[in-house]
Amino acid sequence: MQNDDFFQTHRVSNLLADIFDDLPGFVYFVKDIDQRYVAFNKRLLELFDVEDGADILGKRDNEFMPPNLFKEILKDDVLVLETGESIINRVELVPRGNGFVDWSTTTKKPLLDNKGKVCGIVGVTRPFSQGTTSLMKNEELGDALKTIHASFRENLPITELAASSNLSLSSFLRKFKACFNMTPKEYIRHLRVQEACHKIVQTTHSFAEISYECGFADQSHFSREFSKIMKEPPSSYRARFRIK
Repeated sequence: MQNDDFFQTHRVSNLLADIFDDLPGFVYFVKDIDQRYVAFNKRLLELFDVEDGADILGKRDNEFMPPNLFKEILKDDVLVLETGESIINRVELVPRGNGFVDWSTTTKKPLLDNKGKVCGIVGVTRPFSQGTTSLMKNEELGDALKTIHASFRENLPITELAASSNLSLSSFLRKFKACFNMTPKEYIRHLRVQEACHKIVQTTHSFAEISYECGFADQSHFSREFSKIMKEPPSSYRARFRIK
């Protein structure tokens, strides 16, 4: 769905929404200079839990997201709009509804009008799980990734992960960050938080229990890491998404 007036005014074309509807899991969107949605594919309706695209057109993220998450998205949008710089393949945990989160890769680029002036943002968020599955077959990082996904709740020495890849520590860290835009330790923390999101929503376990089950040192450590990645504390996350 799109706002035709926006694209006619700025003399830019938009032919991608229908294409992205045919790609499972992909979210495509365009925002104007004021960060209001002017085009998107059907997947965005599912993420925002709305049935009619008219309920999204002309609105901003703050009408669909909690304040902390909106603040982070706004910061990225302003960076793209004011500097003209792109955000390329940022790996992150993205909510997919009902409190569950998935690994995704997000790209945002400035949209230019016919005079070369920034008039908005065009973005794509795609599932990262497919890329992770492919990387597990990679000769260099595959064994380390399999170990991480099987044992992320445990204390995994990075030196042992590098050795399993037949790489020096520096080479392993460099190649890992090139693939995931984060260090192995950050990746492990994200896996733990992803698991915690599911347990918060699906179980009645206390936060102390969840912190232990997901591999955090203690509840305080869990709360800090969860808040850093999810942009809100575990308690408010449970209040918003807990299955009754």
